[in-house]
Amino acid sequence: MNEFFFTKKMRCFLLLFPFLFLACSHAKNVDSERMTKTISTSRPPRPVHERMVKSLIVLDAGHGGYDLGAHSEHCEEKNLALQTSLLVKKYLSEMGYRILLTRADDVFIPLKDRASIANKSHARLFLSIHYNAAKTPLANGVEVYYYNKSTDWRTISSKRLGRCILSRLLDRTKAASRGIKEGNFLVIRETLMPAILIEGGFITNAGECRKLTDKHYVDQIAKAIAEGVDLYCKGH
Repeated sequence: MNEFFFTKKMRCFLLLFPFLFLACSHAKNVDSERMTKTISTSRPPRPVHERMVKSLIVLDAGHGGYDLGAHSEHCEEKNLALQTSLLVKKYLSEMGYRILLTRADDVFIPLKDRASIANKSHARLFLSIHYNAAKTPLANGVEVYYYNKSTDWRTISSKRLGRCILSRLLDRTKAASRGIKEGNFLVIRETLMPAILIEGGFITNAGECRKLTDKHYVDQIAKAIAEGVDLYCKGH
């Protein structure tokens, strides 16, 4: 009797074994497929430098078109401002910043339109680039303006941006410092982000005018501005 039942159990086991094997194999395949799917759809984290979104900076080359700005026999402000802005764009782009120009060639852009371009872009910073003039030919040096009657955060940030850029300008050009000044220029008054206006030297000063016709000197100005922006954005 025991042998009979044992034989019957063995027969049942042998009959069921293929089905049990297939079920276990299927479960293992399902788990393997789930694991493969998880691995394939889970992207590894990107490197830090790829996850950083660099700030958008608006560069505003002063004057343009029929508006020459300050000028002498050898220099025109509109051309110097554009030359400098294009160089600043180059250096900031190499650092990874995104750049928007209010003008990229010799055209006239109304002041209100320049501020509007910046505001619509939701940029982080606005820099208006100019060169100076004075009644006295002795006036010389670089200076930076910010608007001081805005919201506290924008006023403070604009002044700090100006300091960062002025310090780099002085280091690179060895020009005289005329300081950080309060100004009521439309392009820095009507913009919504931290904004400054840079005067890179006096076209009406014979010595500075000679320097401003030197491409290497203008290149130093542009590098200094780009470095100042980078210092500001890094919190220095």
